[in-house]
Amino acid sequence: MMREVEITVEKLVHGGMGMSRLQTGQTVFVAGVLPEERALVRIVRRRKGIFEAVPVSIITPSPDRIAPPCAGEKQCTGATWPHIAYPAQLRYKQEILLDTLRRIGGMEPKRLLPILPSPRTDHYRLRTQFNVRTTDGMQRIGFFRQGTYQLIEVEDAFLLHPLINKTLNGIRSLSSRLPALTEIHINVSSTEEVHVLFFSRQESYPPMDQLLAELKKWSPEVIGISGFVARKKVFSLGRNYLTLVMDGMTFRATEGNFFQVNWEQNRNMVRTVLDFAGLTGGETVLDLYCGIGNFSLPLAKKAKTVIGIESGYAAIEDARKNAALNEIANVEFIADDMEKGLKTLIRRKMRADVIVLDPPRAGATLKTLERVLAFVPRKIIYVSCNPSTLARDLKYFHLFGFRLDRLQPVDMFPYTYHIECVAEMVRGG
Repeated sequence: MMREVEITVEKLVHGGMGMSRLQTGQTVFVAGVLPEERALVRIVRRRKGIFEAVPVSIITPSPDRIAPPCAGEKQCTGATWPHIAYPAQLRYKQEILLDTLRRIGGMEPKRLLPILPSPRTDHYRLRTQFNVRTTDGMQRIGFFRQGTYQLIEVEDAFLLHPLINKTLNGIRSLSSRLPALTEIHINVSSTEEVHVLFFSRQESYPPMDQLLAELKKWSPEVIGISGFVARKKVFSLGRNYLTLVMDGMTFRATEGNFFQVNWEQNRNMVRTVLDFAGLTGGETVLDLYCGIGNFSLPLAKKAKTVIGIESGYAAIEDARKNAALNEIANVEFIADDMEKGLKTLIRRKMRADVIVLDPPRAGATLKTLERVLAFVPRKIIYVSCNPSTLARDLKYFHLFGFRLDRLQPVDMFPYTYHIECVAEMVRGG
């Protein structure tokens, strides 16, 4: 199977791979190549009639190819597109998004808005999860090489906020004092606070007060640490929540609760959702998968009522505190499975003018989509990090009379193939 062939790349597809065809007509996918490039590749795998290959050499490079702005795997790990000029990244992401909508959803937006570039293209990630492996009695911290369990000990990682890199160096210097760990999560806020989560399989941690004090010497921005055994919290020292600020509003995110890793770009995404919602003050809005209130609270400032639903109880607790913190009273948060939470509201005979969905990569379940329609909304705003599940779910709404009006691609993750977007579905438009 390890044979080498020359190919010409046709296009990039979702997942960042280059697609080409062999002389036999069979499809081959290759990482690290660009459209119209001629490359020598080595075929390494075949599955369901499709080949996967790795580049051996680029024979005719694309004008969009650049020297990576990071050096080697220790800096570049996580940056899946370090070889593509940033303007070209934006263009390719928009093309991939549209291609996926056409192929899976059979639709095109009435109005495609130009992709929003990220305010920062490096060191923008505020959250990350490191893997830990013990080798020769030493704990090694880093990321797994893509598609493997081979650990890369990252240093000054190109995409990570400088405070994550700084705190990681401090943890490495103290690693001999830690129990055997499996993961370390380092989270930074927009106000440059740092919180650390340790995950271990051992039954207990040694006293950690002194370690926290020494970690603060390395990185005074560290406000607290928490320790988990088998995903159950066993200790928390210092403050266990971060403070984030956006457009005059303050949010708290406790320990591992989700918030967008690119907070500056998140501001632009929230503004897009508000623009698409077009609220005048008399509307009832549902915010599904609401998290800590990222969309709910800004929406509540412009709506009559907002109801947010999220399955994570800790996130809902934060959302409620964030509402109080910002003196917003016209918002209700429900901690429940999405399907059950929607069913409860349907039993209340609720109607909603606008429904906002921000599901995980897997998209919404069919039952959730069905129940969204039961509220007879005039508009559905779908925030997506996965073009494939976006296209699938929008196709369902399309079957029931909704049309894709505006589509706003958002570059939340520069130098990676990940694509975020906001889609506006309007009834009968």
